Amino acid sequence: MVCTRCGIEKAWSDAELRGMREHGGPPLPAGICMRCVFKDAELKAALDSWGDARMTALIHDARELAARPLEAIDRFVESFR
Repeated sequence: MVCTRCGIEKAWSDAELRGMREHGGPPLPAGICMRCVFKDAELKAALDSWGDARMTALIHDARELAARPLEAIDRFVESFR
């Protein structure tokens, strides 16, 4: 799918975005490429806030893992049973 704004870059379709969002993907609109998203202040702000939230969650999870490594290992082993 080609971007509906610039007509040059590849953009994601609704189906591709739905799959990404199911796994916590970014809040991107269908049919718009990343280059155009970064040019649009409103879309860039939404993407930046999503990125900040993801980074905060990642740091929180890493700190939790470092604080309780044995519990994380136990959960990992239990996932195979």
